[in-house]
Amino acid sequence: MVKIAIIGAGVNGLTCALKIKEKYSDFDVTIFSEEFTPNTTGDGSGGLWYPYLCGNTSQEKLTKWGIETYQFLHDLWYTGGYHISLIPIYELYRGKREVLRPRWADLVFGYRELDMRQLDHLSRMHSINYAAGRSFTTFVIQAPKLLEYLYKRYKAANGKVVKAKLSSLSDPLLMAYHVVVNCTGVGAKQLVPDDRVFPIRGQIAKVKAPWLNYTIVDEDSGHYVIPNDALCVLGGTHQEQDYRRELDDENKDFIVSGCKQMIPGLKYAELIQHWAGLRPGRDEVRLETEERGGKVYIHNYGHGGSGLTLFWGCGDSVVQLLEESLSSIKPSDIKSKL
Repeated sequence: MVKIAIIGAGVNGLTCALKIKEKYSDFDVTIFSEEFTPNTTGDGSGGLWYPYLCGNTSQEKLTKWGIETYQFLHDLWYTGGYHISLIPIYELYRGKREVLRPRWADLVFGYRELDMRQLDHLSRMHSINYAAGRSFTTFVIQAPKLLEYLYKRYKAANGKVVKAKLSSLSDPLLMAYHVVVNCTGVGAKQLVPDDRVFPIRGQIAKVKAPWLNYTIVDEDSGHYVIPNDALCVLGGTHQEQDYRRELDDENKDFIVSGCKQMIPGLKYAELIQHWAGLRPGRDEVRLETEERGGKVYIHNYGHGGSGLTLFWGCGDSVVQLLEESLSSIKPSDIKSKL
């Protein structure tokens, strides 16, 4: 029996494990992670489909992975019952600039660059002078609900989980596995090790504001407002090389006051909680195969702020790399590890 280990139980780790187990039902698939939902970084995220903080990852890859994920979320939204909302997003700039059209623009609903009439309207609505921007229709997820769905689907396919903190990619717990899929996020910096990985600290506030039905991102101030079907996420920070997970009072004030400036009605919103987590930054997403000591490793990490934008498409690419790698696993290797 082929034995596959997945390291990491965030949205990318869960997705890779699920896709592999559903495609190869007779494989032994095990997720190793120190934390599982609802205690992962992804559980606390804004849950917005929006390519963000991806470094120099190519537009070709972002489009492939992002649109496969967009289509997956559309299917779940259309089915209903998965706490996924389909809403407009406005990405706005205070300074005049050219808004470059991404490769994925024709593949999402309603993409358009905003003209001055639309910008003037948004400026009046939000009491800020906006000079450039774009809009399209996107998906917002209750992240814990999606992770719970993926986890239950994986367990229903007889996938295994082990709560453990691994010391390296050569950890003794991985010795019996033929393929290791590395979805460790920020942890890849020490585990691989990969010095190109760095934390991007994100602090947000969660409030109740059920009257809001669109997302707004102020690219110049860093503020954003992301409503889902249960609450509204106010943000945020993107502090590179900052490992703090504890809450920062100055950040709290920055987030809440800045979002209230954009939407004054937020003064009536009920605060639920403040939260901080570490996004896995890298100069580009790493999704590739590596061989070490006769074992196959598939790396899938460094998604920055786009874990919930790219996860389903990245999972497909991991399965493709696994298919290509299976031919290098000799029957004698499998028998010797049983």
